[in-house]
Order: sequence, then C-alpha cells, then structure tokens
Amino acid sequence: MANFERTFIAIKPDGVQHGLAGEIIKRFEQKGFHLVARKFLWASEEYLKQHYIDLKDRYLFPGLVKYMN
Repeated sequence: MANFERTFIAIKPDGVQHGLAGEIIKRFEQKGFHLVARKFLWASEEYLKQHYIDLKDRYLFPGLVKYMN
C-alpha cells in the first residue's frame, strides 16, 4: 500500500483579495500535488490564536492574528 502525506495550504487574505487563489492552486497542481479538499472561511480570532499557538510567545503573534483576521 502506498504511503500518502497531506499538507495544509493557507492562502493569506491579501492573496485572496488580489484574486491569486486560483493561480496558487494551479502552481501546486503543476508540481504534481493533488487537491483533495478545500475550504474557504474567515477564521475567527480564537481559531487563529489556537492555530498559531506555537507562535504565541513571539513578538509577531498579535500582528499575525490581526492580519489574518
């Protein structure tokens, strides 16, 4: 049986605002990756704090959460 890996890819808000989501996905597919699912959402502040919890002690954390929200 083949061993498959899955990777999470997030397109930041400015990429979506500039209409780059399709181009970004296309580039991954051209490299041989296969898109198995996608989900569009506006992440809440609490969700982002949990997602980036490993960065919570870094100086960039508050700005990152604000930017992504």
